[in-house]
This record gives sequence, C-alpha cells and structure tokens, in this order.
Amino acid sequence: MVSETKHAKTRMEVLKTWVIASSNNISNIIPALKSRFFIIQLEPYSYQQFSQITMRLLIEQYKIDEDIAKATAYMVWNKTRSRNIRDCVRIARMAKTVQEVDFIINTLRRYGYLYSN
Repeated sequence: MVSETKHAKTRMEVLKTWVIASSNNISNIIPALKSRFFIIQLEPYSYQQFSQITMRLLIEQYKIDEDIAKATAYMVWNKTRSRNIRDCVRIARMAKTVQEVDFIINTLRRYGYLYSN
C-alpha cells in the first residue's frame, strides 16, 4: 500500500512494488532487514574496466584532458588502495597537468586521505 499525504489530504493505492538498493558495505544492516533482500555480490573491476570507465567519465562528462584522465586512472589504481572512480574524479578535476596528478595523490596519501598499496 502506497500512501501520499499533501496539504492534509491523503490518498492510498495498492501497487505491486519492488525495492532495488545498492551498498558498498552491508555489514551495518541489521539481519532482520538484510533477510528481506536478495543479495548479489558483484566482482570488483579489473584494471581494464576501471580505466575505461574512468577515462570515459572524465573525458566525456568532466571534459578532462585525455592524458590527465589516463594518468589519473593509472595512478589511483597502482599507487592507492582506493580503486574508487570517485577519487579519480576528485583528483582529475584538481589537476592541470599529469605531474599534478602525481603530486595530488602523494599529498592526499601523506595526509591520510588515500592509502598506498
């Protein structure tokens, strides 16, 4: 049953519904709630997949130079334990050159924002 309340008026309707959710970590979900879901664990990205996704996102959506995008994917994969595409976006958006990608990653690692392999 779906209920909607607007301006002190309520309407209800019975609908067939599904809940689709995703999470990077399900350890904090209580067992009673977790038992209501069908849990599918996906394989982690390979470097090839990670690089392709990162480069496509950075070049097409964020208009980052191809060399910076490629260097960011490579360095995040190989110099950090992050392997997080969101980190690639943050780093590439700050960098103006390939050398700055390395500098940013080293600085973030030094201050504990990224962990080295």
